Amino acid sequence: MTQRLKRWFTSTAACLAVASVLQAEPPAVNDAESAPVDEAEQIMTVDRENRVIDLKAKMVPAEPQWLELVATTPGPKGREHEAIVTIDIEPSLIHLELIKLGLEPGSPQKNRLVEDKILTDPPTGPELMLSFVYEKDGKEVEVPAYDWVLDKETGEPIEPCKWLFTGSDFREWQGREYYMANEAGTIVSLVNFGDDLIVRKTDTTQDTDFQQLQINKEAIPPYGSELTLRIKIPKPKLDSGQENALEEAQTLLPGANQSPPAPETPDNPDQTEP
Repeated sequence: MTQRLKRWFTSTAACLAVASVLQAEPPAVNDAESAPVDEAEQIMTVDRENRVIDLKAKMVPAEPQWLELVATTPGPKGREHEAIVTIDIEPSLIHLELIKLGLEPGSPQKNRLVEDKILTDPPTGPELMLSFVYEKDGKEVEVPAYDWVLDKETGEPIEPCKWLFTGSDFREWQGREYYMANEAGTIVSLVNFGDDLIVRKTDTTQDTDFQQLQINKEAIPPYGSELTLRIKIPKPKLDSGQENALEEAQTLLPGANQSPPAPETPDNPDQTEP
C-alpha cells in the first residue's frame, strides 16, 4: 500500500487522475490539527499560469530562540518555537498542488547503512523560490525568505540559497500509513529533518546546526501579524536542442515574432460605417 501511494504522489499524470480522491481524503491518515481540506482554498491560492502558490501565514507569536524552519503548522504537532511563520494547512495539500503544477518531488536527506558504514544521501528535488509578502508603511513588499534568517556568527542574513521540493516521506505504523510532514508539521525547513516537504539546499541537519540560525528581528513584521508565504516555480530551462527547435518554430510560424497590427483609424473620427 505504501509503494502504491508513493507512486500516486510522485507522478504528475497519476496525480491528475486521482486528485479528487486525494483532496477528499489526504494521503496521510491522521488526526492533524491543521485546517481541513474544505478550508484549504481560504489559505492557499494557486496561479497556474504564472506557477505561483500563495499561502496565508502568520508570524509566530514570540521570538524563537533559534531557527530550524521557515514555516510549520500550528498546534502541538508544529514547531513554532523554532520557526518564522505558521501556516494552517496540511503539508500534503501543498505537495499535491506542486505536483499539479508539473513538478515531481525528489527526496529528503536520508542515511543508509552500507558495509557497516552510514552513508548520507543529500536532499534532492526541483528548485523553488520562496518569498514573504507583507504590508510595510502602507505598501505591499516582497522579500526573499532567506533575508529573515541570520547567521549567529556573522550577524548577517544567510547567503542566498536554493529551496528543494523534496516531498517528505511515507511511513507505515501498525497498519496505517502516514505522510510524515503532516505528522511533524514540517512545511519549509532550514535544516534537514528527513521528513521535509521543502528544504533549504544544505547538508546541515537538526543535529549538526548548533543553533546557528536566528530570526532577523530588524527585518520582520510584528510577531503574530498576518502575511503571505509565496512559492514560485522557476520556468524550466531548455536544453540546446529545445532552444534550437523553439527558434526554428518561431522562424517558420507566420507572425510568431511580430506584434498584431494596430487597428486602422478613419480619417474622420466622426465618420462611421453605415
